[in-house]
Amino acid sequence: MAEKKKTTKKTTEKASEPKISKKRIGDSSPKKKSTSSRVKAQSKPRRTKKVLYIEIDDEVTTIYDRIKSQNITNLYLVVPKRAILFQSIVNLKILKRKAEDLEKNIFIVTNDQNGIHLASKIGLPVYDKLDGREHPSLVEGKPQDDKDITPLQASVNSLDDDTPTRRKEKKYSISEMIRKGTKKAGLSTIADNMRRVKDRPKKEKKQKSDKGKLVLVAPNRQALVSLVIVCLLILVTITYIALPGATIALTPKSNVIDTSVNVTLADIELNRAELDTRPVNMIPSYKLTKKIQKVLTYQATGKHFEGRNATGKLTIMNDSGNPWPLVAETRFQTDDGIIFRIKNAVTVPASGGSEPGKLEVDVVADEFDAYEQAVGERGNIPPSKFFLPGLSEDNQQRLRAESFADFSGGETLVIKEVSAEDLEAARVKMVADLQASAEAELKALVQERNENQNTNLELLTGSDVIEMSEPVVNIPGGLEGQRIDNFEVSGEVIVSGVAYNKDDLLGILKTELKLKKNPQKRLYRIDEESLTYRTVESDGAAGKIKITATLKGIEEYELSPDKENGERLIRKIKDHVLNMPINEAEVYIQNLPEIDKVYIESWPAWAPNMPGIPDNIKIDVRRGD
Repeated sequence: MAEKKKTTKKTTEKASEPKISKKRIGDSSPKKKSTSSRVKAQSKPRRTKKVLYIEIDDEVTTIYDRIKSQNITNLYLVVPKRAILFQSIVNLKILKRKAEDLEKNIFIVTNDQNGIHLASKIGLPVYDKLDGREHPSLVEGKPQDDKDITPLQASVNSLDDDTPTRRKEKKYSISEMIRKGTKKAGLSTIADNMRRVKDRPKKEKKQKSDKGKLVLVAPNRQALVSLVIVCLLILVTITYIALPGATIALTPKSNVIDTSVNVTLADIELNRAELDTRPVNMIPSYKLTKKIQKVLTYQATGKHFEGRNATGKLTIMNDSGNPWPLVAETRFQTDDGIIFRIKNAVTVPASGGSEPGKLEVDVVADEFDAYEQAVGERGNIPPSKFFLPGLSEDNQQRLRAESFADFSGGETLVIKEVSAEDLEAARVKMVADLQASAEAELKALVQERNENQNTNLELLTGSDVIEMSEPVVNIPGGLEGQRIDNFEVSGEVIVSGVAYNKDDLLGILKTELKLKKNPQKRLYRIDEESLTYRTVESDGAAGKIKITATLKGIEEYELSPDKENGERLIRKIKDHVLNMPINEAEVYIQNLPEIDKVYIESWPAWAPNMPGIPDNIKIDVRRGD
């Protein structure tokens, strides 16, 4: 009986021994698998090679990053034709050396003949196609099965991430836990073991996932402060040296130049053969002729007064000590120019001491006043003072007149009539109008010709170059004495002039002006409006007119950096004003003979000196128009 109990106890102890789980090396999760699951795990092959598909525009660095991220030793690179990788053997050499550094084997799969040649040249294995069983999608068009079953013998000695590993801790049966401690302790141990078993995959998964993460470590505060200070110092230094800039606005010194050239205007009809030889300073001219006809209306100035003259009484006062005789028709005039006359001769008595001698007389107004305007109703004046326009100023003070009652009876009725003076004045005016319009009419003819023939002709002006026939004036007969307000006068004249091509004349003058300018300056502007000329001589028989033409222009010193003189001056200014105080730089530049005005604008505005780098100084050329 005792022996039986001993046997039973031994059997129980044997049954309670912990079992060791058989898992492959590298398994991080303590999973309990059945026999069937272990068979499946053993049958799963470990991947020892992988195919990477390369794009046609993938750079070497991109391919290297993909190789580096793989945990497989043997990598097959499927490269298309004309890929960037095959453009240079250097790309393949770099890729091969980097792969060897990673202890990986790479194989090239391509149909590109140049790629096959380059890869073979540096010793890389090359295939023209993949194995149909591993990658049938390239050969047969079938998808790849990642879980092909391989024989057990082929995978027993292979290492895979999913291979089960042996547990390091020892397993205990429930009976052994009870023997070693109380029931409470055993249950808590079981619970702890189960909790550890449950948490272990999470921890291992978290550790595994943390391997590829970038861990940031908080920097030391003192080091961070030092780094910030150094960066600020560098920034301030760069800002002080590199950032300050200045713009120098320069106005070049300029002056007016002119040139005068003797030019011959030759009639193109009379001098065509000579003009064909293109003689110096000779241009063709064109004869212009026009008949001018005009009609004007002349206002008659003759007046026939048919109104009535005003009458009245005035008192003549004599301040002299002698009687003053006056002849008939003696005039008495108001300040407005209205004239009154006495009809008979009279004598004004002398002054009697303190009182002047007085004489009251009847007067009648003239038909027209001192300004040849009809008087008529204007002679009905109120009491007024009069002076005698026929006397000297001293006698006008001694003898004067004054009215004390209104004048009356004046009526206005004036009829115009043509006088002999009107006819002569109309003839003179017509001749003057014809002569004055000669130049304007010829200019209009030139303008019309320019528009019709698309030319640029200009009329040669001047009384000595415009010819005119004797004007013919037509005035109807029998006009003198007719009572009409106006009459018409007609006239005509034949005028002729000379026109020239303005472009031809300006071309000669511009050429001379360019030759006259200073070699160190440039001809900034040519003022075509300043063109003037005078006639030197005229040969009507030969059809030639010689003139002296003058043209003005403005020359200034060359400051353009594209020209040699300008580039030399700008370089001289920049080199001299580096780091110079701005006010001193302005004084220096202002004193240069080539500069008329200078203004410097700095950045930042408070910078006292010019920049120390020539490239930070800009030159802005401004004109003094």
